[in-house]
Order: sequence, then C-alpha cells, then structure tokens
Amino acid sequence: MVKISYKKIFFKAYLKNNSKTLNLLIIFIIRDKKMEWIFFSLVYTLFNALYLNFNTSRHLNGYLLGIIRGFGIFVITSPLLYFVSSKVGIEYFIILITQGVFIGIYDSHIFFASAKYGTSSTFGFMATSIFITLILWWIIEFQEFEKMLQNKKDFLSLIFILTGVSVSYWLMMKVHINKDAEKFLYPAVFALSFMSIATRYIALNGGNEFDGIIYYLTISCGTSGIYNLILFYKNYKNYNKLKPDFYSMCWLIFFSLILITAKTIAFRIAINPCYVMCILLISPFIAKIIKNKKTEISFENVIFFTFIGLLIFYSLGGFDITFQQNG
Repeated sequence: MVKISYKKIFFKAYLKNNSKTLNLLIIFIIRDKKMEWIFFSLVYTLFNALYLNFNTSRHLNGYLLGIIRGFGIFVITSPLLYFVSSKVGIEYFIILITQGVFIGIYDSHIFFASAKYGTSSTFGFMATSIFITLILWWIIEFQEFEKMLQNKKDFLSLIFILTGVSVSYWLMMKVHINKDAEKFLYPAVFALSFMSIATRYIALNGGNEFDGIIYYLTISCGTSGIYNLILFYKNYKNYNKLKPDFYSMCWLIFFSLILITAKTIAFRIAINPCYVMCILLISPFIAKIIKNKKTEISFENVIFFTFIGLLIFYSLGGFDITFQQNG
C-alpha cells in the first residue's frame, strides 16, 4: 500500500502549475450540458461525505439529528413557497410526503450507524442500492427499459459497467463492512433506492427546477422531521441524552441544504438515476480523506475509479461521441 496525502498534492499542484487547467476543467464541466449531471453529482457526493462524517465523533441521537435536520431545513426554506408558481396534483404531494418518510428512515439509520460503526461500515455495502434503483426505475418507466432493449450493445454495456462499479466498490470496501452494521442498515439501502426514484419524480414533475427543489426542501424535509420526532418520543429512554451544540446544528442544516439542492438537480438532468448513484459511491472515499487527511491507493481503488470513468464516458455517448470543429 502507498500512503498519499491528497491535500498536499492537490494544493501544491494547484498553486504551482495547474491552476489554469483545473479552472478550465471546472468551467468545461459546468458549461457542457452533457456534463452538468456530473458536476451536480460531485457536489452531492462531496456534501454527502460531510453528512457521513457528521456523527462519527459526536455520537448524538440519530432521531434527534433527523428532527433538527428536517425541521431546520423546513423553517429556513418555507418562506420561499411564496415564490413557487407551479400547481401540482394531489399525487405529487403524496410522493413528497412518502419521500419524507424515506428521508426519515435513511437519516436516523445513517446517523446511528456512523456513530456506532464508523463511515466505512456505514456506507460499505450501499452499492446494492444501484441495482435496486435500476430495477425500480425500469418498472416505473418501462418504456425506458424497452428502448434500452432495442440496442443490445448499449444494454449490455450499461449492465457491465454498473456491475463493474458495484463489484469493485464492494471489493474496495469489504474489509470495512461490519455484519451488525449490514443488518442494521438494510432499511437504509432500500430507503436510498426509493428516495432516488422519488427525487427524480419530484424534480421532473414540480414544474420548473426551482419549484421542485422548494417542494422537496419544505414538504419532504418537514415530513422527515415529523417521522423522527415520533420515533424520538417512542424511544427516548433507550438512547443517550447528549445535547448537540448550536453551531454544529447550523452546520448540519447548511450543508444539508446544498446536498439536497445538488441531488435534486442531478437527478433531474441525469438520463439514468443510476449514474448519480454510482458517483455517490465516491462519498466514503472522500469522507476518509476529509477525516484522516490521507488515504491509501490500492488495486481495488484503481479498478473502481476506472469503472466510474467508463460510466461517465458511456453517459456522454460512449463510442458514439463525435467531435466537431468550429470555423
């Protein structure tokens, strides 16, 4: 194993030689319409890493954190409902409320697990959610499945890449997976898959981009706060009574706002929700770098990121990409 301090390497490269290259790369990703989903997925992934690390050292009650996160986001964003112009049907509100329950399940399980088992064990087997998401999406959007089957090459390429991402991720994380954590987090795996499909529906059917995000931040997050409040009341005597500090809670709400906004946009513009889910699997890797300031490069890491690169290449058109010259 080779230990590398990515923080030092990044800043040395940035300050000495590569500032223009990095800036151009960021501008290219933002401006290229095909690559917008990658940018927002990476923002989602970065802030999800902060989310995973949040309770590893604080050891706070997961239900309490879910209450603060859900109601905090609701209180901050609810005035923005005044500017929402899109009218939606009752089925849309049912999806929003259902999404809130999924968020509540996911939040509480992740917060409890990260405190007890650590980041790596908590997110170690989440690759399972990729295929659950894919199956759910193809069931709900069956015409997308039929369209994919018409091109056997594309279909087999997608299955190969998603399998490669999932297996290489599992090999990369297997040393960190805790059996107790696995059993405890099964509800979170299914909740994450259902959340992904629901997020895409909310983003695409809320009218414009702004309205969909505000509906999510208010109704879904508010519902998640209610869900965790009920469970907190029922289980209050079974958990520690540690109290969170004000600044930590403000930080939790702040980065959660960015996380949810980036996630909603990413699922709105990505052709396939599984693309976003695959990028999300980078979160534990980033979380480890943030926490330890360094990480290890292994063969499994290289294979995993190779498949992530193939996924991005595939999403941009794969071998059908054409380059045009102006002028």
